[in-house]
Amino acid sequence: MSSFEGYHPLLTPNFRFDWLTQFRLKQVSLLTRRDLADTAEWVNGTMRATMGRTALTWGIERRATHKLVGWGGFDQLDLQHGTGQTYLTGATLPANEQQEIVNRLVHFAQEELQLDELTLKESSNLDTAVLTAAGLTKKDDLWHWQRR
Repeated sequence: MSSFEGYHPLLTPNFRFDWLTQFRLKQVSLLTRRDLADTAEWVNGTMRATMGRTALTWGIERRATHKLVGWGGFDQLDLQHGTGQTYLTGATLPANEQQEIVNRLVHFAQEELQLDELTLKESSNLDTAVLTAAGLTKKDDLWHWQRR
């Protein structure tokens, strides 16, 4: 895909991944713990990186409650070399919900972005059993996935 525009919203059984611009600025500000002006600048920066195809950032909303629970996606994307980094930030969620989100991110990296290597930014909010179940392995203090 020449543009990342079609990569939203993404749906899982319990979550909707959408551009941060699709959420109320106040919701994003509360979650990121930034003031409104800083939040607006940050959201605009994430969209510039997304449209420049160097990153993908989604707000992650619980579909049943329409509550923004976090944000995540990919940065340090190098589509030519098939590499990138994924991350998930926000509230600590139950393991089954973490699994749903992490599985979606890993599958997206494999199938849509065609990445061959993926690292995970350090996150204290993710259960190691979730990461292992999603096919990531710990290597040099980083969680890593590689196409076989």
